[in-house]
Amino acid sequence: MITISVNGEIKEVKEGLNVKELIVALNYTTQGFAVAVNTTFVAIKSYETTIIENGDTIDILTPVQGG
Repeated sequence: MITISVNGEIKEVKEGLNVKELIVALNYTTQGFAVAVNTTFVAIKSYETTIIENGDTIDILTPVQGG
């Protein structure tokens, strides 16, 4: 297990997960979101090749309407 921060909350997850697997493991079902790993946005096409490492900071951002 590794320790990461997801939206400011400390979580323990299985080692070797990629971004796509992490989203599934976190049961994240909201549509239309962006993911940043250590403040760098990850393109959807890179979800399967971006591996989450111990100590990473993950931000899952959803758009907000308003004005």
